[in-house]
Amino acid sequence: MASQEEKQPQPFTDIFDEDEAEKFFLLSKPTCIMVLGKPGSGKKTLARKIAQIWKCILIEGKHALCLEHCIKFIIPVCQELLSKGQSISEELVTEMILKKIESPEVAHFGYVLSGFPSLSEEYMTVSQQMEKIKNLKLKPDFLINIKCSDYDLCQRISGQRQRPDSGQVYQRNQWDPNLIEKQKKNSDQLEEENEEVGVEEMEEEVKMIHQLVQRPEDMLENIEERVGLYKDTMLHSLEAHITSGKNCICVYFCFNKQDELFRVLSSFKLIAPRYRWRRSRWGQVCPVALKKGDIVMGIPDLAVSFLGKMYTLSSPEALKTFMLNPRPYLLPPMPMPPCKVLVFGPPVSGRTTICSLIANKYKGKVGLYMFYVARVSAESLLNTFFCLLLVIPDQRRNMKIVKCFKKSVLLEMSELTADHPEVQAVVEEAVKRASESEVTLSPEIYAEILERAIAEKNKDRFPGAPEKGGWVVDNYPLSEGHWSALSERGLLPDTVVCLKDTENDGGCILYRTYLANKDEINSKILRRLADENDLLNIPEMETIKEKIELFMNDWQTMESEIKQSSLVQVVALEIAEQTPESLLNQIILVMEEPFKYHGWELSNEDLDEEAEDLAVEAEAVEDNEAEEEENEEDEEKAKEKKRHMGDTKHFCPVSLKEDYVLYPGLSEHAAKYREKIYYFSNLEYRDKFLKNPEEYVAHNEPIQAPPLRVCLLGTHGAGKTACARWLADKFGIFHIQFKEYLQELLLPKTKEKIGLDFDEEPEEDDDIIQLQELQDLPQTTTKTEDDESKQEVELTDEEEAIKANLMDGQPLPPEILDNIVPDWWRKEPFRSTGFILDGFPRTSDEAQYLSEQGLCPDVAVYIHVEESDILDRLLPPRLKKWKERQHKKAENKKKLKDLKAKIKVLADGENYETSEEEDETANEDIEAILEEEFFEEEEEEPEEEQEIDAVERMQNEIVERFDSERESIEGVQEELEKFLIPQMEISGRRILRIVRYQIYCKLNSLVENRGSIFEKCYPISLPLAHKMLVFSYKFPSSFGQWDPIKLKEGEIIKPAQNYENTLFPVIHRQYVYFFSSKKNRETFMNNPIKYICQPKPKPPVPVKIAVVGPPKSGKTTVAKKFESVYGLRKLSMGDAIRLVLNNQPESELGLQLKWHLHRGLTVPDELAIQALDVALMDRVVVIDGYPVTRKQVNLLESARIIPVKIFELEMDAKEVFRRALLDKESTNRPSYPVHDSSQILAIKNSYYRQHIDAIRTYYKKEHQNWYVIDAFKSKWWIWDKVLQEVQVIVKEIQIYLERIREGKAASIADLCITPEELQYRLGEFGQYCPVSLADKGELVDCSVTSSLQFAAEFRAHYYKMASQEELDKFLSRPETYVPPLAPHPLPPPDKLPQKLTAAEVKALFPKSAEMQGYCPVTYLDGKQRYEALVPGNTEYAAKYQDKLYVFESEEKLLKFMRLPEKYWNLKLPHKLPPVREPILLTALPMAGYLEQGVATSLIKALNEVGCLKPKFPFLSVRRTALLFVACHLKAHNARSPAHRRQAYLRRLARLSEHCELIPYLGRAMPREYTEPRHRPLGFDLKLQTFLSLKDASPSFV
Repeated sequence: MASQEEKQPQPFTDIFDEDEAEKFFLLSKPTCIMVLGKPGSGKKTLARKIAQIWKCILIEGKHALCLEHCIKFIIPVCQELLSKGQSISEELVTEMILKKIESPEVAHFGYVLSGFPSLSEEYMTVSQQMEKIKNLKLKPDFLINIKCSDYDLCQRISGQRQRPDSGQVYQRNQWDPNLIEKQKKNSDQLEEENEEVGVEEMEEEVKMIHQLVQRPEDMLENIEERVGLYKDTMLHSLEAHITSGKNCICVYFCFNKQDELFRVLSSFKLIAPRYRWRRSRWGQVCPVALKKGDIVMGIPDLAVSFLGKMYTLSSPEALKTFMLNPRPYLLPPMPMPPCKVLVFGPPVSGRTTICSLIANKYKGKVGLYMFYVARVSAESLLNTFFCLLLVIPDQRRNMKIVKCFKKSVLLEMSELTADHPEVQAVVEEAVKRASESEVTLSPEIYAEILERAIAEKNKDRFPGAPEKGGWVVDNYPLSEGHWSALSERGLLPDTVVCLKDTENDGGCILYRTYLANKDEINSKILRRLADENDLLNIPEMETIKEKIELFMNDWQTMESEIKQSSLVQVVALEIAEQTPESLLNQIILVMEEPFKYHGWELSNEDLDEEAEDLAVEAEAVEDNEAEEEENEEDEEKAKEKKRHMGDTKHFCPVSLKEDYVLYPGLSEHAAKYREKIYYFSNLEYRDKFLKNPEEYVAHNEPIQAPPLRVCLLGTHGAGKTACARWLADKFGIFHIQFKEYLQELLLPKTKEKIGLDFDEEPEEDDDIIQLQELQDLPQTTTKTEDDESKQEVELTDEEEAIKANLMDGQPLPPEILDNIVPDWWRKEPFRSTGFILDGFPRTSDEAQYLSEQGLCPDVAVYIHVEESDILDRLLPPRLKKWKERQHKKAENKKKLKDLKAKIKVLADGENYETSEEEDETANEDIEAILEEEFFEEEEEEPEEEQEIDAVERMQNEIVERFDSERESIEGVQEELEKFLIPQMEISGRRILRIVRYQIYCKLNSLVENRGSIFEKCYPISLPLAHKMLVFSYKFPSSFGQWDPIKLKEGEIIKPAQNYENTLFPVIHRQYVYFFSSKKNRETFMNNPIKYICQPKPKPPVPVKIAVVGPPKSGKTTVAKKFESVYGLRKLSMGDAIRLVLNNQPESELGLQLKWHLHRGLTVPDELAIQALDVALMDRVVVIDGYPVTRKQVNLLESARIIPVKIFELEMDAKEVFRRALLDKESTNRPSYPVHDSSQILAIKNSYYRQHIDAIRTYYKKEHQNWYVIDAFKSKWWIWDKVLQEVQVIVKEIQIYLERIREGKAASIADLCITPEELQYRLGEFGQYCPVSLADKGELVDCSVTSSLQFAAEFRAHYYKMASQEELDKFLSRPETYVPPLAPHPLPPPDKLPQKLTAAEVKALFPKSAEMQGYCPVTYLDGKQRYEALVPGNTEYAAKYQDKLYVFESEEKLLKFMRLPEKYWNLKLPHKLPPVREPILLTALPMAGYLEQGVATSLIKALNEVGCLKPKFPFLSVRRTALLFVACHLKAHNARSPAHRRQAYLRRLARLSEHCELIPYLGRAMPREYTEPRHRPLGFDLKLQTFLSLKDASPSFV
């Protein structure tokens, strides 16, 4: 059995864990936007709109002065300047802007910056201002440059007027009477009741117009000066950065009730029904106070929501701080306990060890903030300090001790040690006097010194550390006075730890005391001869017992006082039989308990909330698609589908974790954890889950589901085994046949299978047994006992029960099932592989057993068949078997009768020599055996069963068994339904392969979607999705608005976002995903893990392509297809002009277009290109039918409009007119006249043909972006071809941008790079391959081809490679092939070889070639032999280091160009070949003449004749061969014109075809007459051709 292959987990596109996703968001950078543009272009207006929509902080240059937070630090300076009537300097404005960018609210919300950099260079130049922006901590992610023509901008600003009294600015269309009158004519007529109001408004407008004035900055000359200044100083190319981070806002609301705080808060100002605010780990603790080191409960009136969770703040100041920037208060390690701990305990209880462990735990737990925990031993410090002060009268020494003590306590004994002689002297004196007098210190002094110590410690802590907390006090005095003193000073701890030893009367502490003083105590024991075993009752322990008793009394008194403080946690621990680590774990658990998520049983309040949400959702006006589908289902299913289930869906998480079983939980045993509902199989498992929920939920990846487990049910003969065996092999799981497994348990003892299926009609075998016994009569008496003893095998009780089950259908006891069934769920290899259990459970008791044991299959498949189907399947084989038995029975009876007669004959005449007694005895024995074993002949034999009776009997048996099994299966189905096991019913009436395929299709979804079996998705409406993203209730996925399904299928072109493209959002965990269709949404919901485990989508690339071709070639069809599929605008030149006229009629361009069109003139190409440029700013487009002239190409180049790909649809004129005729016959023609007459089409086609060659040549040379497509193909073929090529280009651009962004080398093929740009950005190696130079030391010149197929960019330079292999090497390790790591630099230009043409060689005369004209490559490669001296050819020449070399062939020339150093400095031998003088061909002898003249052509012709061996019909072989040779010579004569050679080639092919007729007819000609329809295809045609050649003259050849 092959086990299932374990697939390697793929990385998730989005973070799977909710807490990690929230942490990633808190650490992410907010979106920052910068708006640039010409003065007056609308930067401020656009920035305000963006800030309003994007919820960012708006920063507007000088308008930042109005922002309160921005001028706090310079308010006095600003007020002083403004009071003097002076303007605020650029320096102050810049400082305010930079200060605002560094503020907490900007660090959280991001910013939209407008008006900076400023044109004024009074304080900083523009380049310095841009450098400031580049060095910001929060750099802008998006740079938006507003594009506007100078003319339109100047006209708009110069038309502005200001009202002096109010300062309001009016545009030209608000005050210019001509424009106002024009607007009134274009507008609808006013209603009569509004006429009077309109008259009054007109009068006011007339008065207002006379009051307006023009500001100096709005003068036309001033505007032009400012625009010119902007273009000279600020206009440059801007790089766009893409970010995926989204910002969020805090929603503030008030609350008036105290009861059930979070339950009511969660339903306040809901995002949507079923999506309430969730609880956070802080609970009701204020995050701001906790960050400072205090646990303070928040006030319900000061509650906020952030990232979908609720937080309560303790004061308005905390609320304001949190609203500005909540990130610092929520980032890990928060929430964490402040660690303000008091540890009490009797002596030797381990207080010091526990304090150290707590300190080390919290110091190591938080690594980012270097959280320091100080441990203070109050008793030792304070007693020592004050004792020294009291017992030493010397005031000077007192001051010195105080000074030394402060250093030792507050600086951790860094300057004063116990070995200091002065300290030793002082301590000895203090101890001596302290023993004589008892010192008592007041609680206030203890509290004061502790406060000072903690405060001094906090000064030395790391920057940003909490002001309070971070201390553990060891053995603080245990009294109410000391506790009150701590309370008065605000030093109450958060946790009080009491270490007790009440078991065995303090035996643990006493034993520790004994071990610490073992030697001293043992000596005293030995003196008294005491027994060491009675350690607890020795007199030396009495003092310790008194201290323990005193401590317990003090603690009982103090405990009630401590518990009065509601925020103080008390941890009382028994130290007996516990290690310090176990005690620490218990303490940490209590300290961190308030900051954990808590689960609770699903209560009536939760159900009421759910019902309320469903009711509100049902009453909504706009129902989303999911609701429409669910309306068709019953209410309970719809309710279950909408529930927010946990990480195990409806399965019990505890059963899954501990038993590895998919147990469907019960809704009665439900619990809620982190606002998600979990079902459990029983109450015990629910309680176990609530104790530690984190153990049973998913974290960084989904919980692994167990393999497929299926129960296959059906009656006998339904085909269970055949289907199960095939499915198990298909899915790679085990096939378990239950009855067969039981048979295998008994087979070692029974030696054969037993049961109803194997014991049919056993009575028919009696004759065979009798016959065998009779044939072996002499040994009957001896063997019978042996056989009986062998057959009697002892079976165990378990085996007897299994046998009874197989024979009589008795139920198996649970004890036996316990030994068989659970192993398939719990033991390997079944546990990790899965199985199909065939034929179990068979009864309701067995199904109930599965339920009780928690052994749940994934699904139960029932193969449903009818009674007639079972009879058709089982009756024929049983009837056949019955007939065979009847035939054998008849034969056996005949043999038995003959054998009986033979035995009687032998018995009568047996052994006459024996005595009479022996004869009589033998006869009597034989007769007795015959009488006993056999029927007498005269007895009547029973009637044989007839076939009709047998058929009826077998039918009844089959039907009875079928009815019984069906009734049992119905009971099983009812029990499984109570068990909540999914059931599938498959019709088994069809043929086997169809039934198997139907079951496979049903189960295959469980296998394919196994990784997402616990995942649940929730479809929502598009407005709700946008609302959730705006309020950060859910996060946008890394896919953005890409469809994950299409990305998985290889789609790389992102559809344009517009209102026409409907999106279908879905919530999965904490992310929102968008889909382009309902089908894709459903596919994702079935298996979300499959589609989120893929690489993140690459940034979208603006697609700009052009489609050109003759009329009717399909250009518009392709463009419309892009428009419908991807939303790319189809843009012809007419569309671009209409777009400008409709949207910008009053612009300079619009007015110029109108001027030409109103006069009936054609729009000039210059204006058309401007219109196209404006249209291309809208979105990515498909340019339809442009350019068509070389001039238009030049204008496009000047406007930098370069399509990434230009597709030429190639088609001849004949097809153009054919399609035009078909269009005229079409019924879908437009109602208006169309210019598609044959004359117009002929002119258009001729014009296109006239210019297309020049356009094609230009783009192929300059940009290499021309692609020719055969337009004769279908539109679907053309569309696929275009789409395939566009996807390749887009993918290459995406890879290029990604690799360049990462600092890697990237291929630049198909990037439309011009030769000039290539030459400008070539790297250090020019057009030589750096890889070949580094690896082989060869100079491979890549300039021989203009293709950039093997070119790459690295560090802003271009490099060309020789082949794909070199390109792959360069892309993988580019830094090793360029300086400074390149092993071989490129030689200087004067040492590079240079190719020469024959003309250039002649121009060098009288300079002669080196090596007297011999090829240096051939000579050196030929090992400098005499035979290797071959003269070179001037056609293949090169110049190297001012020397001329000629070569034998181009191959030798290229070899020299690669390795010139190897071949350039060779010396000729002394002996050279003689000079060869040319000889005339006619001067040669006959053999030489023929060899040099015609031998080659004749040999080729004769070789062809010899291979073909032609025989022309009705001509001799010789005549045919001569004709073939003649045609061959004519067809391959190099001096003949090309058309003549082609004609003879066709004749030669025809001759060969006719010569093949005779062999073909010889093979295919039948001996007898055959009907034409039975003859081979083409036979009649070839026979007719053969007969037609009989009288034909061969001259046609």
